[in-house]
Amino acid sequence: MELPKVIGSDTLVIAVEVDDDDAATDSNTTASDIPVRFQQVKQSTSRHLKHAGGSVKKKKKQNRFRKEKTKKHDVQEDVLKIHEHRLGLAELAAELGTDIDFKTPKNSTGLTSIKAAELRETFGPNSLTPAKQTPLWLKFLGEFTGFFPLLLEIGGVLCFIGYGLQPSDPSNLYLGIILWVVVIITAIFAFSQEAKSTRIMAGFMNMTPQTCKVMRDGALTDTNAALLVPGDVVHVKAGDRVPADIRILYAANFKVDNSSLTGESEAQTCTEHATDDNPMETHNLAFYSTLAMSGDAVGVVVRTGDRTMIGQIANLASTATAGDTPLQNEIKRFIKVISAVAISIGVIFLAVGFGLKINWVANVVFAIGIIVANVPEGLLPTVTVALTLTARRMARKNVLVKNLLAIETLGATTTICSDKTGTLTQNLMTAVHMYFDDEIVGTDPITTVGATQFKRATFQHLHAIAALNSRATFDAETIDEPLARRKIIGDASEAALLRFCEELSPVATMRLANPKVYEVPFNSAHKWQLSIHSVVKAGSDRCVLYIKGAPERVMTMCNRVMKSGEPVPIGKSDVTAYEQAYERLAGNGERVLGFAMLELSEQFNADYPYDIEQNNFPLTDLVFVGLISLMDPPRQSVPEAIQKCHEAGVRVIMVTGDHPLTAVAIARQVGIISGDTVEDIAKADGMEVTAVDPARAEAVVVKGSEIDNLKAEDWDAILAKKQIVFARTSPEQKLTIVSECQRRGEIVAVTGDGVNDSPALKKADLGCAMGITGSDVSKEAADLVLLDDNFASIVTGIEEGRIIYDNLKKSICYTLSSNSAELLPFILFMLAQMPLALNAILILCIDLGTDMVPAISFAYERPESDIMRRKPRNQKHRLVSATLGIYSYVWLGMVQAIAGFINYFLIFWWEYGLSPRNVVMVSTKYFRDDAPDYMGYAAAEQLEIVSAGQTAFFVGVVLTRIGVGIVCKTRQLSLFRQGFSNWVFNMGILIELGLVVLLVNMPWLHPIFGTTSIGAQYWFLPLIWTSFLVATDELRQYLLRRNPHGWVRRTYW
Repeated sequence: MELPKVIGSDTLVIAVEVDDDDAATDSNTTASDIPVRFQQVKQSTSRHLKHAGGSVKKKKKQNRFRKEKTKKHDVQEDVLKIHEHRLGLAELAAELGTDIDFKTPKNSTGLTSIKAAELRETFGPNSLTPAKQTPLWLKFLGEFTGFFPLLLEIGGVLCFIGYGLQPSDPSNLYLGIILWVVVIITAIFAFSQEAKSTRIMAGFMNMTPQTCKVMRDGALTDTNAALLVPGDVVHVKAGDRVPADIRILYAANFKVDNSSLTGESEAQTCTEHATDDNPMETHNLAFYSTLAMSGDAVGVVVRTGDRTMIGQIANLASTATAGDTPLQNEIKRFIKVISAVAISIGVIFLAVGFGLKINWVANVVFAIGIIVANVPEGLLPTVTVALTLTARRMARKNVLVKNLLAIETLGATTTICSDKTGTLTQNLMTAVHMYFDDEIVGTDPITTVGATQFKRATFQHLHAIAALNSRATFDAETIDEPLARRKIIGDASEAALLRFCEELSPVATMRLANPKVYEVPFNSAHKWQLSIHSVVKAGSDRCVLYIKGAPERVMTMCNRVMKSGEPVPIGKSDVTAYEQAYERLAGNGERVLGFAMLELSEQFNADYPYDIEQNNFPLTDLVFVGLISLMDPPRQSVPEAIQKCHEAGVRVIMVTGDHPLTAVAIARQVGIISGDTVEDIAKADGMEVTAVDPARAEAVVVKGSEIDNLKAEDWDAILAKKQIVFARTSPEQKLTIVSECQRRGEIVAVTGDGVNDSPALKKADLGCAMGITGSDVSKEAADLVLLDDNFASIVTGIEEGRIIYDNLKKSICYTLSSNSAELLPFILFMLAQMPLALNAILILCIDLGTDMVPAISFAYERPESDIMRRKPRNQKHRLVSATLGIYSYVWLGMVQAIAGFINYFLIFWWEYGLSPRNVVMVSTKYFRDDAPDYMGYAAAEQLEIVSAGQTAFFVGVVLTRIGVGIVCKTRQLSLFRQGFSNWVFNMGILIELGLVVLLVNMPWLHPIFGTTSIGAQYWFLPLIWTSFLVATDELRQYLLRRNPHGWVRRTYW
């Protein structure tokens, strides 16, 4: 079985560069073919269907990535309905019922106000229908319907039933009230965190255009963009957002940034002519909310609101099903297990009670007590508080958590599918390299080498061309801000050059001193841009011609080359050096521009009537000055972040709508790809790509056009690789990629900022959107928002997710370990007919009193070791595993029970002369309100003895739990290495001791909790068991570290 054809980093090195900003193709042209004219590949309608997601018939058969049985909207069906770009102007005007000037389309007058109002009734407002928001009160009620809250709520109801059956015992009433109070407080706590996230999300509205220029009643007016209707004629200029999906009627060097829609980092040229049947590829459509980078255009609105391309993609995101997080699944499973155990034990003892012919009311109340005793009341607030504390800690690190349960998902993540533009890269075209005087140099003026290079004469000419032959300008509103924050009006390439030139010297001053007298804007036909400037030189005004554009076009216009500031004839070695430099820069995925100049003779002065149509000035025999390469560079923190992901066993896959060449170049720079692709191997071995065994390739690059034809075995072969790039992908294909990863059992996190990323963000186990550059749609679909747009924050999230998983296990182990000690008194009360060793109120004092701060403090526990060097946890490993259950219930729980019962029996014996034999098989008759005298003790005295016994048992359990807390701090690392730097835990132990001292020694609390003062010996005896637990666990961990694969491994919980 063969992998699909892959793209290597050394192929296609020129194709994407030669075309300036025009659409790229998947040609097999190499750098050896320089110069070459880049041609856009025309796709047939049938191929478009495959690229867009397959035919409608095929989609019905192969819809693996959607769980819902029905869907109300199919994006690709709507894409197929977009046909306006193929219509002639007459047909378009007739279909839209609008006035288009066929001879001079830019003078079209559009609709009248009356007609527009009528159409608005039909089409509605030009805005995206907001995602259906759940009312806050309903969200609050939803906090009560989770598995955990329901367990406590049912426990509370059972307590009320028990009180109703036995009103003489108010403990059940108190217990029921406390359980409901716990649920309510926890719900308020969790809801407040979500409400805070919702408020922050509400402040992110930054994408929808507000006003636009539209022709109404034959006049150009400023109108609210929401009032547009199909048929309106709009005027758009550089810096505006396109107010609707429009068909271009007139364009002058008009380019739009489609990165949020398609993922392409290059601005796309728009013209009046249809260039492709695919509406996403044709040049005569501009889409709603995309940013105009340069030039101006006149267009007629063809689609508004939800019918626009962005509206369809947003709807795809709303129909994608988001599954439960791994932590939700773990909690559900745990609740089912604990509920089954509790109910089973309760039913068993109910049956035993009826068998022993115990009064049915007492028997039912006892069964309810058994069930409630198994409910870990403190676990819900512990988990909620731990997650909330982690969310706040992540917020301080610029990660907004929208869903608390999603925090742990990051720690379990095995694969990150990341968008390129704006996520891994800065979404800011930047000048990165220059070539002049036969050298390639960097563009950083701060370095010593850079400062030296910039003083050279040839560079001064190169700098002048880049600064003067440009239409880009700084926005007047931001001109006084630091350079990095200034807004630039112009396309991305010219903006990059302007920013680079301004860093060296004020461009406005240069332009004022060298005024432009003539200009030929860039177009896709000649692929260069020309300007002529009046330059004061040697006391006389002379004109200089500057030109920049596709290097191979510029080079053919030259017969000389600039060296050390002087023109010399071009030799063969110069051509070779140029070609090698061009190939190297383009091979890095950089966009290369060529620069040339010519000092014109005196007849070509500032008053000369330059006219490109008449070809009345020189365009040959120019002087080639050099090259400047541009790139949307990676964010500085990304390579290190990806390296940390690899060390943590997390695979990072690039999924982008950009060209394969650019994608591979960035992937290599950031470390997503380091090995050879099939084409790299073919080139090195001098053989055909198809002859290379795909298994030899460490990396694979898959184009979107290949995705729809992949079978399950193809996906398995691709996703088995560690280094993967998907390029030229559509939104539905991104969904497919995520689904295929999930099919293989991967926990998938998706990062992205564009509208095109939102369906995958929703489908993924964890969606991470960008807070600054991210679209509103992507933020709505995501679980996390990176407020600083820093991919490196993902690493922080993974570490926090792993820490919270480990610490939740510790907290759960600690919390559950008291259940055995709380349950055994009820069992012995039933089977051995002993006086109850622990009442329900004291159980709550443990679960919701003495235990709370220590249990929550585990959220502050530092990781035991370098947690980011572990592999992601195996999904078969449970949060509450059988090993954890045995360790917690059987080992830790039984030691606590032993400590408690020793205290219990000793106080009966030492203080009241009652041996263990005297307190067995007596509770059905004695130690009750109506009990007869027993061994010289009246009923009231018998109850005092029980109170003392329960107090001693309570003290024994709580003091032993100090040792339990200490051993739960680590699962493998020695306590001496972990230390006691967690001061929340230390304070928790002190609070635990303080509470038990108060409950036992404050007389006014005795009637409420059923406690009494006891002697000092009953405080010291449990400390023996505390020390025993710590010592034995240190021994266990030592054996585990010494022999990680030995029998002791079975005790690793």
